[in-house]
Amino acid sequence: MKDLAIIGPGKVGRTLALLFHEKQVFKIGALIAEREATAKEAAGFIGAGEPGGTLSDADVILIAVPDPVLETVISGLIDTDLKPGAILAHTSGALGLEMFAPLQGREVRTVCAHPVKAFSETARSVDTFTGTMTTLSGDASACSDLAAAFRAIGGQTLEIPANTDRTLYHAGIVFMANHLPTLVEAGLKTFEQAGVSRKDGLAITGPILRDTLEAVLENGPAAALTGPVARGDANTVARHLEKISRADTDLAALYAALAHATADVSKEKGEASADGLAAIRALTKPVG
Repeated sequence: MKDLAIIGPGKVGRTLALLFHEKQVFKIGALIAEREATAKEAAGFIGAGEPGGTLSDADVILIAVPDPVLETVISGLIDTDLKPGAILAHTSGALGLEMFAPLQGREVRTVCAHPVKAFSETARSVDTFTGTMTTLSGDASACSDLAAAFRAIGGQTLEIPANTDRTLYHAGIVFMANHLPTLVEAGLKTFEQAGVSRKDGLAITGPILRDTLEAVLENGPAAALTGPVARGDANTVARHLEKISRADTDLAALYAALAHATADVSKEKGEASADGLAAIRALTKPVG
C-alpha cells in the first residue's frame, strides 16, 4: 500500500486522510502541521498517521494548507528529501501548477487536486463526501493515479486543462456555492421583517430550494427560472423593492442586483415580455 503524507491536516486534509485510511487506499504516514497539537489531534481523528513525521517515504504528499501560505510551504520543500516519482498535490482551487515552480527539476509529479466541497465541519464532510467532484490538473500519470484514489473513496473526478484560469474557475464556484448561504440568509432576514421566524422561513423554503437546485442541475438555469422577474412582472418587483428598502437598504441593494441579473436569464427563458424586462432593468439599474 502506498504511503500518503499530509501537510496541513486541517478540515480538508484530515477528511481525505480518514477516508483514504478507512478504504485502505493509502497508508497514512507523516502528518505535518504548524502546531504539533494540530498534527496529534489529526492523528487521533484519522486513527493513523505520524505527527511530525518525515516525507522521504511518501509516495503521495497532499498539501492542504490555506492559500496565503501555500507558496511558502512548497518553497520549504526545496531541500527536503523526496521520493523519486512521488506525487505532490495541492488542494487549492484558486492557485495552479505555478505553485510548484520552486521544485522544478526534482523527480516528482505535480498535480492540482481540488475537492469541490464545503468542508465546514469535518465529521459531516466525511459522511457526505460520496459524490464529491475533485478536479485534477497536472502530470498525466499522477492525475490518473489520484483519480483512482478519489473514486475509491466514493468521489468523482474531472481532469481540467493545465491552462485553466484558476482565479476565474474558483470565482465560478464561489458564485454558486459560497454565495448560496448568503442568499438564504438574505431571505431569512426578509422573512423576519415580514414577521415570519427563521425556523418557519427554512421550513417554508426548504422544499422549493431543493426543487429549484435539482431543476437547475437537470435543465440549466434559464429553464429552471420562475418568479416575478421570469414573468416580467415589474409591478411586483417594484413593491418588493419598496418594502425591503424601508426595512434594510443593504438587502434592497442585493435584491436589486440579483433581479437585474435575473432579467438577463429571463430573456433567455423567453416567457417574459420585452417591455416587462425593460421595466425591471430600469427599476434595478445600478446607481453610478
